[in-house]
Amino acid sequence: MAKLTHRIELTIYDRDLILKYGYVSGRLEASLRRWPKGQMVRRVGMDRVELRWLISDLTHRCNKDKTGRDLDAVVELCEHLECAQRTGDGDSDF
Repeated sequence: MAKLTHRIELTIYDRDLILKYGYVSGRLEASLRRWPKGQMVRRVGMDRVELRWLISDLTHRCNKDKTGRDLDAVVELCEHLECAQRTGDGDSDF
């Protein structure tokens, strides 16, 4: 099993965008779906490959104009994920 090298702080809204527009499966999907009710922010562990694929999936959906009204939010999410990938800092500026 790959080492979870990134701990990304996500909001429930980020999680919903990822499940709607990202192609997640396996451990990452299970982690996102186990989100506790009423919890607005949570840290989600990802390995470097999961993070890279997630960024790629979300960016592809934006570039193909498949995010509709959610475009700005998905772009912002991608920027957050890319920053976490570059710096190792998964904290958000809520």
